Amino acid sequence: MNLAALIICTLVGAGAGAVGYLAALGARRFLHLNLPAYGMAGSLAVMGIAGSAAVLMGWLPSWPALTQDTIAVAEVLPYMQAIKENEPLLYERIETSVIRDQLDGVPADRVRANAKALVQSYVADKTKLLPDQLTYELYVLTRDQLAYLGERQEFETCKTLALGRTNEDLDGKLSAELVERANSSIARVVATKANAETVKMPAEEFSQFASHAFGEALQTTGIPADEIDAILAGSGDAAKTCKLMKAFFDAILSQPIGVAASALRSLADGERAQTR
Repeated sequence: MNLAALIICTLVGAGAGAVGYLAALGARRFLHLNLPAYGMAGSLAVMGIAGSAAVLMGWLPSWPALTQDTIAVAEVLPYMQAIKENEPLLYERIETSVIRDQLDGVPADRVRANAKALVQSYVADKTKLLPDQLTYELYVLTRDQLAYLGERQEFETCKTLALGRTNEDLDGKLSAELVERANSSIARVVATKANAETVKMPAEEFSQFASHAFGEALQTTGIPADEIDAILAGSGDAAKTCKLMKAFFDAILSQPIGVAASALRSLADGERAQTR
């Protein structure tokens, strides 16, 4: 505790003690109650010092945390039961996040977004360990989300999603059908056992595969090839990024499921390596 905080606590304690002393004297004179003046003063002084110290040191929840509705951990996301049954460590991390956020007075929508961010990170890590069909379907969902956001000119959100950098809850910007598909997909990922034997496309082969897919995407969209580096670095135009990456996923997903899945695992592995 610094000097300023110490002075504040002392002043609050002195003020509370004075109130207690005067209250005891008033009770004696007007109510004929024989209250111990010094005892009342000492008790309220201690309470004042302890209370002010708790507030200053952050030991008490903020005022918003006391007034806003509480979100139950089991209800913060629609697939919490599946997480609790299959991934108890992830459940504990979400529980800690929800409790901490609510004690800090974080708004309910941000509490949910922070919880979902933990789940999205888990899904991204697990993608390279999933069966072909589920891996393929996850990226079909991503492609459809990009298409929807692009149609509604939510280009910045589309851009961050396309580049794997989103840090917001997308539900409010997506259709009910896409939200339901996403929730169902996450529940399936949680319930699916990770398989370390899944096949990733070798690095050199993936490089050629991705170059070909980007070539198709550039031809489809008409975006100049000299803009691709800026787009992939995140400094390109948001609308072009959205359009190009949607076409890129189209090109990959047009391949047989096994081929596409092995390429997408390599893509997911590379994206996670860049974010660590």
